[in-house]
Amino acid sequence: MNAKQRIRAIMNQKPHDRLGWDFLDTEHKDMIYAPFAPFKRPEAEGMTEWGRYPELLGRVPEFRGEVCMDIYGNILGRLEGKTKGECIRGALQDGWEGLEKYRFPTFDAEAYSAELKAREYAKSDKYVMGSCVSVFSVLRDVRRITNALMDTLEEPGYVEEFLGRLFDFTLTYLDTIAGCGIDGVMIADDWGTQISTFISPRTFGELFQPAYARLADACHERGLDLVVHSCGRVYPLVDMFVEAGVNAFQFDQPELTGSGIWAEQFGRRAAFHCPVDIQKVLSTGDREYIERTALEMCSAFRRHGGNLICKDYPTYGDIGIDPEWARWAEDVMIANSEM
Repeated sequence: MNAKQRIRAIMNQKPHDRLGWDFLDTEHKDMIYAPFAPFKRPEAEGMTEWGRYPELLGRVPEFRGEVCMDIYGNILGRLEGKTKGECIRGALQDGWEGLEKYRFPTFDAEAYSAELKAREYAKSDKYVMGSCVSVFSVLRDVRRITNALMDTLEEPGYVEEFLGRLFDFTLTYLDTIAGCGIDGVMIADDWGTQISTFISPRTFGELFQPAYARLADACHERGLDLVVHSCGRVYPLVDMFVEAGVNAFQFDQPELTGSGIWAEQFGRRAAFHCPVDIQKVLSTGDREYIERTALEMCSAFRRHGGNLICKDYPTYGDIGIDPEWARWAEDVMIANSEM
């Protein structure tokens, strides 16, 4: 069983030989990553990198840091160059009246498809992961999160209309990458704080579960697995994600709920693509605790189907974790991966 076959099997709860690996060292890596489409937005031209652009700063006069515009027309801001930035002004934050004229970004589908095919992913024995247009994250930024959360209760019709238009835009992207050797796509949608989900499970089920189901169906029709990344305590939503057809979850904080719980309750229904918890465990630098947690994590998933892809966080320096601490976890996971 090669790496592609292994990860495909894990993503779809099929028999496989060991847990998956997605570590930073290439010797222990079953996956490679395809570049996202080079989306463009005319009004953002020349302002997509961090800077102090008068045109953008004039629209956020209270902000004193660096700004840029993203592909959705939102203004992002950061202070002292120390973060990756946050949305400080959404493209539609002033009201849904602008929705009719709002346009999603564009990209050269023919050129992007040609670029992917030139990489010959179809010939790779590794599982090829691509990115996809997210769902909640796009709504969250274009409306700003406070407005977006209120919209789920006060303006659900507009939320549904926006998500429908977003899906149509996403289909163009999925049609472009289909047949280019990509095996699955990941979206990044943070759905919770450290203590709860942003909205009630009932509201999620009414407004967002159908959107994820449409996306999952579209991915599967094109031979793609769908992986959802989320931070926060999202346990109340996971069953609905699974019912919608999501293949796997990428959680960097699996111990916020508990690896044992994920494995026991969902391990035979979905896959998990996780490092040892970056916040609760790796950040301690406690070798015994890190190694014990890594062993418990592997053991739990092996008892319940083995559908775990063990991974590294991509940039440990950004979160203050010594890569050596992560290597302690990796060594344990590699040694305890056989099914």
